[in-house]
Amino acid sequence: MPPRAARGGTPRIVLTERQEDVLVFIASYTAEKKYPPSNKDIREHFGWGSSNTVADHLEALARKHCLTWEPHLARTLQLTEAGRDAVARRQGQQQTEAPRHA
Repeated sequence: MPPRAARGGTPRIVLTERQEDVLVFIASYTAEKKYPPSNKDIREHFGWGSSNTVADHLEALARKHCLTWEPHLARTLQLTEAGRDAVARRQGQQQTEAPRHA
């Protein structure tokens, strides 16, 4: 069972930095275009040479309950609540780390 978030709540999923990068890309792409990225879009964005690399990352994220998709259908990626929480945490961290201009 994944570690619990502070003060109870939903379990906090432990992701690698790259897995967080993939989730953030999927979320931002979907928000911008109003449909999820294809495996090719993900592969090209990260500069990966193989579509198997994309599949490996998506399968790992699905095992961690961060997204769902139908592997044989195009553009079916959907972030789960855990995936959306991970994206929100990552974006919150990036905002606190950004330098503030006076």
